Amino acid sequence: MASKSDSRRISANVAVFIISFLIFTTLIVFAVLLFLSYENMLRMLANDVTHGTRVAAHGLAIDVEAVTGSGDNGFVYTVDNDGSSAFRNSRIVDRFINSELYNNSGAVYLVDSEGRVLTRGSSVQNSQDSIMVSEVSGGKIYVSDEAILELIEEAAGGELVTIDSHNASEVSSISCCKVNGTDYYCIVSNTESTSSTRAEYLNIIFLPAMIAMVIAIILYAVFVYLSLMPMKDISYAISRVAEGDFKVRVQQKYSEPESYSSFAVSSEFTEMGRTVNNMIESLENQEHDREIFISSIAHDIRTPLTSINGFVTAMLDGTIPEEKRPHYLELIKQQTDRIRTLVTQMTEASSLSHVDPSMMEAFNINEMITDIVDNLEAQLTDKNIKVIKSLDPGPGIIAYGEAQQLCRVIINIITNAIKFTPSGGTIKVSTETDRRNGKIWISIEDSGAGVEESKRKRIFESFYKGDPSRKVEGFGLGLYICKQILAGHGQTIVCEEGTELGGAKFVLSFPMQQDEKR
Repeated sequence: MASKSDSRRISANVAVFIISFLIFTTLIVFAVLLFLSYENMLRMLANDVTHGTRVAAHGLAIDVEAVTGSGDNGFVYTVDNDGSSAFRNSRIVDRFINSELYNNSGAVYLVDSEGRVLTRGSSVQNSQDSIMVSEVSGGKIYVSDEAILELIEEAAGGELVTIDSHNASEVSSISCCKVNGTDYYCIVSNTESTSSTRAEYLNIIFLPAMIAMVIAIILYAVFVYLSLMPMKDISYAISRVAEGDFKVRVQQKYSEPESYSSFAVSSEFTEMGRTVNNMIESLENQEHDREIFISSIAHDIRTPLTSINGFVTAMLDGTIPEEKRPHYLELIKQQTDRIRTLVTQMTEASSLSHVDPSMMEAFNINEMITDIVDNLEAQLTDKNIKVIKSLDPGPGIIAYGEAQQLCRVIINIITNAIKFTPSGGTIKVSTETDRRNGKIWISIEDSGAGVEESKRKRIFESFYKGDPSRKVEGFGLGLYICKQILAGHGQTIVCEEGTELGGAKFVLSFPMQQDEKR
């Protein structure tokens, strides 16, 4: 059976494989697109060359037809023809063939049906587009390329015929068009080197694309690096905490959204860093409080134990006479009860967050608060404290939960308010229904000194005592127990600054009975 670490390793390998596959596939697609774009440019070049030769051949055939005349022999254009009109017309044809319009389209020829070159453009001699011709006896020039002769035969039907070919270094096109009413053929041959197209492709597409890809890879690497840095820093901080170092913190640039590097670090990482820092700070505070608690608990236990040991020793050695022993036994019982109370609170603090479903019941919160205030009347009278009740005037606010535990929460908060409210002060208890969220809000405010803002969250931590001088009795577990009980019911408690009486204000929620929710 695979272990959890093996499963994580397998998952990590799968993730690496998927990322590698995606990158590899992206590179292949990128290479294919580059290849297709190059092929497309070559195809466009071939189309341009072919279109140019066809247009030139067809246009020249029309122009030659226009100057052939309509004699018995038509336009007999030979070197031994001494007809004046033929010579006149031949000069006009020469001007057409040697014009810039046709010479720019390639090598231009006028041939007869046997392939004899009657005339050709002046640029043919120095052009790479010359078709294969050869000198024969009598000073006459014939086409010697079999493919050109076949092209002439195909064009005899009156259609414009073209031969195309291309390779890695050049593209070529030869178009042949018959001159209507004659046995003459206009041939335009053009060959273009692919070097200029290749250079254009490299400069306009390939190099910019490669530069963009390299920049993208660099940016991706930087992004991954910047994304991993906060995780590494957070992991390092957590590992240090696991070793007991509570002084370590996630760096500010990874935990504060206002830092200069926030543009490179996602808000999720920043929130995670801030959460980890808060967690470490809470652990550090708890560790500090635990040390204080250990010292405090040692004192709280050592003092009654010292008294018990002294009383027992005195009774054993006869220092305390027989008639006084009941009094000292009562003192021993009181000290024993104090130790038991401390142990009970410590035990309860670890179990109160778990609610027993069988103990859940519905109860009237207003009646509960009234009964609690009545039961605390003696303490309130001793300090001459006035209690103001501002309870929801509804027909009855019905809460649902462990009534005894929730009652304990209110008792702890009101008792705490009595403890910190000066003589002649005031305590206000209010209730308010929140039917939409199914909650009953309870606020308890006093006219005491209040709680410093920096301590309002910490007072709910275990073993925390807002008065380190220990002038106020307690083990630092009362508010922690209240928070645990409410957490078990899915409720909350917060401490705020009192706006009406100026002291501390505790706002807590109780769950409303299901039937009461609307």
